[in-house]
Amino acid sequence: MRIVAWMTVAWAGCAGAAIASEPEMLGGRWLLEPGHTKPRYLFRDGPRSVDLFSYHQSDSNKDGTDEVRLRHEPGFLVIESQGWPNHPTATFPNSGNPNTIRVQQFTFRLPLEPRKAEEITRLPMGPIGVALNGVVFFNPFEQGGMNAVEGYSEVWLDSCCGHPQETGVYHYHKYPTCVKSPFADDGTGHSPVIGFAFDGFPIHGPYESQGVMARDLTGAVALDVCNGHEDATRGYHYHVTPGRFPYVIGGYRGVPEPANNRGLRRMGTGAIEDNAEGESRMEAVIAEVRPGHVARGGRREITLVIDPRRATRGPIPADRPSWVQFGPYEAVAIEREGNTVTATIDVPADAALGMLLDCHVEFETGPRTRAIKKNDVLRILE
Repeated sequence: MRIVAWMTVAWAGCAGAAIASEPEMLGGRWLLEPGHTKPRYLFRDGPRSVDLFSYHQSDSNKDGTDEVRLRHEPGFLVIESQGWPNHPTATFPNSGNPNTIRVQQFTFRLPLEPRKAEEITRLPMGPIGVALNGVVFFNPFEQGGMNAVEGYSEVWLDSCCGHPQETGVYHYHKYPTCVKSPFADDGTGHSPVIGFAFDGFPIHGPYESQGVMARDLTGAVALDVCNGHEDATRGYHYHVTPGRFPYVIGGYRGVPEPANNRGLRRMGTGAIEDNAEGESRMEAVIAEVRPGHVARGGRREITLVIDPRRATRGPIPADRPSWVQFGPYEAVAIEREGNTVTATIDVPADAALGMLLDCHVEFETGPRTRAIKKNDVLRILE
């Protein structure tokens, strides 16, 4: 199964947009904008009130139900989600992952007024937060306790930084470069919100200010062990940290809502610690990718050099790949000559800048797709 295209959905409510009537204050930084068929919730992100979810409230899997549905009850924003990714994914199952993406029936309650706790709550296994598209975040570890991003099972993550586990829950272990925000994350200012932790605090993209990633801050403004910090306009909030543990969040600095994950009822205290031990299962089949960066706003050609001698999961087919993807960008044309593959991608004018994207390549070989991958190979620049 693969979702083959971005859905196109109108959204509104961003900074500067006219609001028909006065929105209702719900609590904390949340407002309800009246006059819409579907409830439209606005979130105050610094100086602006933004509609984060309307883009993702659509039936992209064509089952008659929106993937993300919102309502509120006293003290909580309630998110009902199918956990279905609304962006291109790898084919699952494949040679690196035996599981299949399945529709879920999630109900998450986010505190409207999150509050800091005296102690950090340790992250459970399973969902620890939810992205704007309703797909869940997991902590950095696989079921065996290994680091899923840099440890033995990194090959299982597709180029959108997600994969399904045994019950079909598609989830992210690191910054999901394919989650669309109403605002481009171009590195010229503070990153927008991409999701929420289960304590109600927002999770932002990687940038703190123009050209500065939050992971690189030092001193009083540095991120804490939970990947969060506080400022005068946003209060406490988290940042994803590409290439640096814990990647999304390292613990709950606030009080998490235990109804969101049964594991929260028995978790201890303290932030998680890295464990990138074990033998990596990543095949080094993709020997080279060039160029290492391309400009946004146009059609670009990327060359991959394959070294079949490095294969450890069976032979690499001699045919042209059936699919190539860099981050969220699927190849619109693929050619192969010997062990050199040329993939053509369309890079939108509002593509997120500066992040290194993963590459995922597939060959249709029968009942199980042959997949190969290389991480951190392509950067989008101005």
